[in-house]
Amino acid sequence: MEEVQERERGGLLSTIGFIIREALFTGSLRYYMAAIGLILIALYGLYLWIMVQHAPIFIGSDIGGMITTAMNDSVPWGLYVSFFVFWVGVAAAGILFGIAAYVFGDKEYIKVAIFGEIQAVAAIIIVLLLIMVDIGRPIRALILMPQLPNLRSMLDWDFIVLTTYLTLNLIAAIVTIHYYRQDKPLPRKFLVPFIIIAAPFAIGIHTVTAFIFQALTARPIWNSPLMAPRFVATAFASGPALLLLALYIAERYVEEFKVSFSVYKKTLYVIVGALIVGLYFTFSEIQEIYWYTTEAAKKAQAEELFFGLHIPYLATLLWLWIGFGIAAVILGILPQVHNTKKGILTVSIFTVIAVVAEKTLTIVIPGYIPGTLGEIRPYYPTPLEIGITIGMHAIGLLVYLLLAKPALKAVVIHYFSGKGHH
Repeated sequence: MEEVQERERGGLLSTIGFIIREALFTGSLRYYMAAIGLILIALYGLYLWIMVQHAPIFIGSDIGGMITTAMNDSVPWGLYVSFFVFWVGVAAAGILFGIAAYVFGDKEYIKVAIFGEIQAVAAIIIVLLLIMVDIGRPIRALILMPQLPNLRSMLDWDFIVLTTYLTLNLIAAIVTIHYYRQDKPLPRKFLVPFIIIAAPFAIGIHTVTAFIFQALTARPIWNSPLMAPRFVATAFASGPALLLLALYIAERYVEEFKVSFSVYKKTLYVIVGALIVGLYFTFSEIQEIYWYTTEAAKKAQAEELFFGLHIPYLATLLWLWIGFGIAAVILGILPQVHNTKKGILTVSIFTVIAVVAEKTLTIVIPGYIPGTLGEIRPYYPTPLEIGITIGMHAIGLLVYLLLAKPALKAVVIHYFSGKGHH
């Protein structure tokens, strides 16, 4: 009774209190173990980063900062930027469920659209953290602030669209929880402007990311007009695939929460379609490089990517993308696969593996091998870089977990136990 009365008061501060209470002070032992595990991993990653950036203070060493990574003057972007590209795509695809729910009015997608928003928030937090550790010391980012906005700078555009998209999705998640916990539907006066503004930003964040690469004329393998559409296409495969896996986990551990099989099946169609387009773009680029390009540097960088002459893992990752991508498409077409939840989840796992292979090191590193002066400096991520990267991921996944908990409770209140139940 007290909970009902508290919900009916329904102020925004009350909703913030509800989110904090549900995220921090309620939950099963399994939930707290997951949260504590992520916190420990995050703390270790932050410890590594702080130790390296302040080496003279913490370890009495004169050598600190980015010199302790495998990056150098020839290869200034490495593991951090590679996973930055992947998670921007995951964030962009978060809007897919919102479009299905709020534009096309699919009642089953409406129940789970909030989790697309939460995934976008978590993904952009990972993105911003990876950029922070790639910059080195945060003070360097503050030095750039007085120059914002410099609309001639693609980096400034990236910062603007990322922070705006983060803010939009955070507001959307809080507003959704606010209404659902009171067992009220979302008002159209909120939904219409949200979709009108958020949908272009969703495409924009990954388009601008691609433009940063595409605009660097000294890196010929990036100078392709297919870069942006390829980024967006594979994003609309990996983002929904991760979301389906998250929804399945939520279904398993929250007894009252159920996701309609139609959500899994319709989302699979999008995943398969996006993979087909992404693979088509990859094969189109192969045709351009090996059929008629006259740029020796571009062909040399492509040889490194396809055959791993000096960095074997690049070829391994590229063929993982092609192999797992084709396998996911074939599996997704088979009726015995797309008509079962287990089959759809298998395709989702294949898709995530494929797109991680396609959109991380295979995007970034070939642009530097060989470099602008023809030098070859093979890049292999160090344990330090890997540890810091995992730590930044843990922070984002912790945010995902902490926001998903109150969101699940609010969705259950509205759709599975309250007046909104249907």
